[in-house]
Amino acid sequence: MHKAATSSSRQRSRWKALLWPLLLAEVGFTLVCLGAGALIWQASDRRESENALARLQASHSVYARQLDARLTSQQQHLLMLARGSRRILQSMAENASTLSEASPGLPAVLSHDDTQRLLTRLLDDYYGMDALVTRLFILPVGMRAFSVPEGQDDIDSDLPPYQRARTSTDAEKVTWWSGAQTPPERLVATHDVVWNERYLARVGMAISQPRLKRLLHDETGNTGEHWLVDDAGHALMRDDAPRVLPDAAGRYGMQWLEEGRRALIWDTLPGTGWRLVSRLSLPDDSAWQTALPWLSIGLILGNVLIFAGFVTVLYWRLQREQDAWQAALGRLAGWLPRTQDDVPDVSDVSPATLNALLTRLEPPLGGRAPNQAWDLPAWLNMLQLPALLTHGDAIVTLNAILARLLGERPEARRDVLLAEWLNPRLIDDERRRVRLTDAAGGAREYRLECLAVQGEYSVWALIDQTQVSETLHRERLARDQAREDARLKTGYLAHLRQELDACVQRLRMPSDAGTPHPPPQWEALRQRLEDVMLLLDTLSEGKPASDAHQGDASPWVLVVDDGPVNTLLACGVLERQGYHVETATNGEEALALAEHRAFALVFMDIYMPSLDGLETSRRWRRLERRLARRHTSVLVALTANVTDADQEAFLQAGMDDYLAKPYRPSDLVAVVHRWIGAGVRPKQ
Repeated sequence: MHKAATSSSRQRSRWKALLWPLLLAEVGFTLVCLGAGALIWQASDRRESENALARLQASHSVYARQLDARLTSQQQHLLMLARGSRRILQSMAENASTLSEASPGLPAVLSHDDTQRLLTRLLDDYYGMDALVTRLFILPVGMRAFSVPEGQDDIDSDLPPYQRARTSTDAEKVTWWSGAQTPPERLVATHDVVWNERYLARVGMAISQPRLKRLLHDETGNTGEHWLVDDAGHALMRDDAPRVLPDAAGRYGMQWLEEGRRALIWDTLPGTGWRLVSRLSLPDDSAWQTALPWLSIGLILGNVLIFAGFVTVLYWRLQREQDAWQAALGRLAGWLPRTQDDVPDVSDVSPATLNALLTRLEPPLGGRAPNQAWDLPAWLNMLQLPALLTHGDAIVTLNAILARLLGERPEARRDVLLAEWLNPRLIDDERRRVRLTDAAGGAREYRLECLAVQGEYSVWALIDQTQVSETLHRERLARDQAREDARLKTGYLAHLRQELDACVQRLRMPSDAGTPHPPPQWEALRQRLEDVMLLLDTLSEGKPASDAHQGDASPWVLVVDDGPVNTLLACGVLERQGYHVETATNGEEALALAEHRAFALVFMDIYMPSLDGLETSRRWRRLERRLARRHTSVLVALTANVTDADQEAFLQAGMDDYLAKPYRPSDLVAVVHRWIGAGVRPKQ
């Protein structure tokens, strides 16, 4: 016992010596995988950040151009107001003879009351041209001030800077006032009215800062912070004072901020010289960055625990096996005839000791009968098809199904050679096909297959070929019938198209000089027959595939409709015209397709589940602005409602045209040709 205990302790020591290198190798491999994954993730994150920043800069340039166009339009309106005011004040200031030459469209002499009435009417005409403008005013020399709307505040009180004396000699320059020089929450633009170097008046307009901010947020989709600064870098709005540009900021640029994944982007508005500045955020992944170390630690600890559990279970199983071998070999050593010097060392089992014991056990065990096939009869009777068991070339027994089929007992063919039993019944030796006659006298064909082999015992099964042949025959008949039906239908459609083509050609023929002109109903009938021919071409089997023959230059058209019939008709018609066609059953699928492909024209169904056509169109336009695409898609509404109110709603949602349902194929093709031209025709 002491010797056995010493051997077990020695083996456990060997296991402990192997455990630490394996554990260190597992931890090292885990760290290498984590390091490689971190490097790949960091490179991917950097590339994604650069792409996101480029998209933000492109979108910001689009917003700046839109805002500059809006402010430039307001300046043009202000200059037009100044020209009209100059004509009126010039007519009042000149004498009668000069007036008739300078302003032939006005009376020779304008009274003070006429001047006031004309200036008030002029302000009323220009007011309301832009929702950003909250006030228009004229400050003539020697007269009271005029403004629309009246009564908001007293223009003459305190004389703010934008109401004082002349500031510029440029006849086309517009001066902008901001900050403390203007009323609260207002930006003021003024222009001096000068005639013959004589200062006549000052015209101006006040822009609402809250409305301007709301416009910026609406155009940018309510993302980030946005403000305006003048050419000196000072904020134009009072609450934007702490948000300034860097000292070396140019006309446009970008700067990363210290507070995380945020960037400062600015673009110059050419019309005013101002700069639109935005503080935008990239997609935030700080949570992943914070959780990554903890995930790494958890992964390492998890791998260590799994490895330790695996080693523990393996050690326990091997220890149990070792103890079992020790006990069994101890018992075997007591059974063997031996002398004192021939006792095997069972305390330390080795391959040499085990081979020696087996060599001494082989003679007494060699005479035992083999029992390899003891479980095959039970498995044979479990089969659900005719089968038999053989030993060598002789039959041992039949299973119950085969015995019932032949009307014999299972042991009736014992010791009969399998070849002798098969010869009278064999049909095809190569395929091992046999014909059996059952107890009722009926004959059926079977195929002999070997299912299992164990030693000299084999299990053979008989597979019914008559049932398989009948099933294959029925399938072939059904296939041939379907082909014949398809061929006949194709022939009928081709014959019908030939007849329709002859009718259309007859209707197209010009009438003789002596015959009266055909009635108008003939033209309508010809158009309907052409639509039927186009529909037959779409339904025929010879229609070309959508991608097999179309050129790469063909425009892409998207059909968004939840009706499968309308979608199938539109796809067939457009593909035959040479266009690439994609389909979507709802608005979400359409927007997902728009992320990856630019479509020249989109047919948009109005009534769809979850997201209707109007809301999908609005999101489509916002997506185009965000992606800054050079060419926008043509959106065509598919609807049965074509009232004036519906058409106005389509235009407000960003759509360009509409097509009333149900539509004819020629109408569908006409809309596409009108907007994007003809496609590349497929080769016939």
